[in-house]
Amino acid sequence: MGHGRRKKRTHAVPTQEELEKVPRSLVVKSGIVGQAVSELVSDVRRVMEPNTASRLRERKSNKIRDYVAVSSQLGLSHMLLFSQTATGTNLRIGRFPRGPTLYFRVNKYSLANDCLSLQKTPHTSAAEYNSSPLIILNNFAGESRGNEFKLMTAMLQNMFPSINPSSMRLSEARRVVLFNYNEETGMVDFRHYTIVVKPVGVTKGVKRVIMSKNMPSLAQFDDISDYVLREAFASESDVEDGPENSVTLAQDYVGRNNTKDQQRAIRLMELGPRMELRLLKIEGGLCEGEVIHHSYVHKTKEEVEQTEKMRQANLSRLAQRRQQQQENVDRKKREKKESMSKSKNKEDGDMEDESGTDQDIENSHSDSEKAAKPEKVRLAADDFGADNYDDDLIGKDSQESDSAMVVDSDAEENAVETARQPKRAKTMKKKKR
Repeated sequence: MGHGRRKKRTHAVPTQEELEKVPRSLVVKSGIVGQAVSELVSDVRRVMEPNTASRLRERKSNKIRDYVAVSSQLGLSHMLLFSQTATGTNLRIGRFPRGPTLYFRVNKYSLANDCLSLQKTPHTSAAEYNSSPLIILNNFAGESRGNEFKLMTAMLQNMFPSINPSSMRLSEARRVVLFNYNEETGMVDFRHYTIVVKPVGVTKGVKRVIMSKNMPSLAQFDDISDYVLREAFASESDVEDGPENSVTLAQDYVGRNNTKDQQRAIRLMELGPRMELRLLKIEGGLCEGEVIHHSYVHKTKEEVEQTEKMRQANLSRLAQRRQQQQENVDRKKREKKESMSKSKNKEDGDMEDESGTDQDIENSHSDSEKAAKPEKVRLAADDFGADNYDDDLIGKDSQESDSAMVVDSDAEENAVETARQPKRAKTMKKKKR
């Protein structure tokens, strides 16, 4: 009976401090863009995995302030914003929440599908995106570079998590992101590769036997040597597999037979996308603020100071408007509260008046009932055969009751007579006709 697989390795759980230090990016698009730019945004999100929102669905109505509002809750550090205008495609790379912001013009770009379609045997795997890529900055250092290059270098470096060679595992290094500055054109080339490890000092046929999981078909060969020696000539990739391009694996790596202390050659296979970027300007804030560097507009010191004064005046004017609006909102709230309290007090007063009138009516009814009660008692006592009663009172009461009855009978006769008069008039008209 077989036994289940036993777990022999342990995974170190990162601490909260380490998680907070990991940069997290947000790749979005702004405004109306075409389908190609939308696919480019999806490809760049794949590059920034796993520390990005891969399945984010932004709305057309979303603004930069909306992303800033949720950046602290989601732990976001950088934003990559793609937009499209009549002149071309633009890319803004900013840092939450106060900047700076790098403005790039995307002169050329190729999607990931286009890069993979050019390869004879494209290498793709979902497991490669479980770890962050390594970043390589080529031709960015130099004393002749200005401060804008230092700022751009720091921004690009901080977009990806830093590594510690002494503590990191070799199997986590699966991808590479390359930023190369071309001095002749002044462009920044963006490339995305995956790392492939291959055996050294053998032909392609032997490599296929060693690296493939399944044994290749030898039905068309009489001997295995025919399969191995059919590509005895050196190809372009075999020439590169010299001792200067081989390394000794310090740890076990991903792939078959890639164990520790083995000689292997390192290859980079492109995953895409490609981009050719040109730096336009740098702003001190997040998509706003003082222009630190501009590639086309150059101002004197006096013009820069005048521009800064105008910007500060606009900011102070906006602050005053916000304060005035807030005061108006507070004033309206107070007035509404006072009007509600006044209406409530008025309703309470009306209710008290109504309760007082109701009480007076009830008191008058009770007094009339009390006044009529003794007469009813006397008459009722006479009906029940009471002996000791004043004859004068009884006689007086009987006389009053008889007079009241006479008056009531006369009133009834008058009412009947008035009711009959219209009927008599109608009958007289009918007779005349």
